[in-house]
Amino acid sequence: MNTAANILENTMRKGDGQASITTDVANPASNPEKYADPSMTKMKALAWQGANDVQMVESLKPKIIDDKDVIVRVTGTTICGSDLHLYHGAVMQMKKDDILGHEFCGKVESVGPGITKIKPGDRVVASFQIA
Repeated sequence: MNTAANILENTMRKGDGQASITTDVANPASNPEKYADPSMTKMKALAWQGANDVQMVESLKPKIIDDKDVIVRVTGTTICGSDLHLYHGAVMQMKKDDILGHEFCGKVESVGPGITKIKPGDRVVASFQIA
């Protein structure tokens, strides 16, 4: 279902000036050359291991992929009801070691070239409405 939604969204955005968004990047370690920071710096992350099984793991820090990407060092986070669908394995696209988390606050570490109103060092919050 998500794949179909992404295809439809990409089709509808053609020519409207909106940036493209890379999807299906749930863990930089899945393709380090493409998604991980070249320094190969590690970070802690909550990773899905299978239905009803999540673990704190060491993972590779992501890199800027798209012009409007922002890399944030998470300092506080929480879960919401949508996380329970992932936890219980109700989302078919989940793969072992996918990194969870879409509600958080933290400090900006790096920004893509298309970001003009946020800079490294800024404190930010991401809520479920926009993540």
